[in-house]
Amino acid sequence: MRKIDSDSSRIWVDFLGGLSGYISSTNDEGWTIGDVLFCEDGKPPEKVTGELWDAGTEVGTIKHTTPTRVVIEVDGKLRSFAQRDSSPLVEGQTVEIDHLGRPRGVLSNKPIDRLGVLDRDIFDIESLVVRPEDNEVTLDDFGGSTRIVKRAVDLVSVALDPADLIKEIGAKPIKGMLFTGPAGTGKTFLAKALANATKAAFYNISGPAIVDQFVGQSEKRLRDIFEHAGRNRPAILFFDEVDSLYTRRGSGNHEATNRLVGQFLSLLDGFTSFDQVIVIATTNLPSALDDALLRPGRLAHKLEFAPSDTDSRVAILKASSRRLRFSEAPDLHEIAGLTNGWTAADLTAIWTEAAILAALDRRKALCLEDVREALPRVQRISTRHETSERDRDLP
Repeated sequence: MRKIDSDSSRIWVDFLGGLSGYISSTNDEGWTIGDVLFCEDGKPPEKVTGELWDAGTEVGTIKHTTPTRVVIEVDGKLRSFAQRDSSPLVEGQTVEIDHLGRPRGVLSNKPIDRLGVLDRDIFDIESLVVRPEDNEVTLDDFGGSTRIVKRAVDLVSVALDPADLIKEIGAKPIKGMLFTGPAGTGKTFLAKALANATKAAFYNISGPAIVDQFVGQSEKRLRDIFEHAGRNRPAILFFDEVDSLYTRRGSGNHEATNRLVGQFLSLLDGFTSFDQVIVIATTNLPSALDDALLRPGRLAHKLEFAPSDTDSRVAILKASSRRLRFSEAPDLHEIAGLTNGWTAADLTAIWTEAAILAALDRRKALCLEDVREALPRVQRISTRHETSERDRDLP
């Protein structure tokens, strides 16, 4: 029994099959709401034990609480109820819903979905963070284009400046940079080195770290990351392959993609209160990004990486080999001349291949023969800039 209407002599009931209806009765039998009745054609209903009712009850998740009210999500809909005086309900609990649609017992202190318990502890923001004391990647190790390094250092230094002089001047703050270019050209490496140089916490954020199968969870994770960075500034939020997360919005995209792009834009526009926080994003496909991301005040500062010229290759080889042991120093200019079009990752791999040969020969230092044999062993990253010998100008 769900409701007794004495004016119309009707008793509203739910049936096991999920339907609802009413029966005519004067309720002289003394039935009350919640009683279980057995109905048979041609016979008056009779009250039976509640154990015969096995239709199950609904469950809901507490989405929001105040001292006097709670908001519960039940089957995708939000309902508001009075908060309990004793053992008040708290956000995140899963509760049983009684036959009147009201919260009853607590089934779990965590949200429960159709696929099981959603353990909020699974998403550990700390696992995304490299603290300054643990970041060993330095600008001396980068060895790439000096102009790109200088531009990046200038932007990050101003954005993370504790004195916030750009704000004192009255100009708009620097919120983000976009590193573009083929894979292996040092985009991720430089971002880590910038965090080291500025003593900033480095948040390495990938698609799997954010995207969740449940509605609204991805956006919440993104908000949590920005808020966490704001509490641990200075901080660099690094989004690798950002095109995999924030593609162009449109009717052809899944609704979840459009929501996530919108949330990211909202955070970029609204996190001015998070001083000393900057976003660095990388992409190999800048044309796939939503145009709104590239507007002033967002990822407006674009640095394009390309396979290095001869001088830059020498610098990369020098930087990446400075901790290695050699029985005889190799000619880095000679190696650079043989590696036209090679990326920073390709060049760094030379030393790994050479070290493998030395280790197999039970030696503790590299010889020239190791380096020569290593060159054809490197599994290179192909790019569209194989013949480029000119370092591109910054925009």
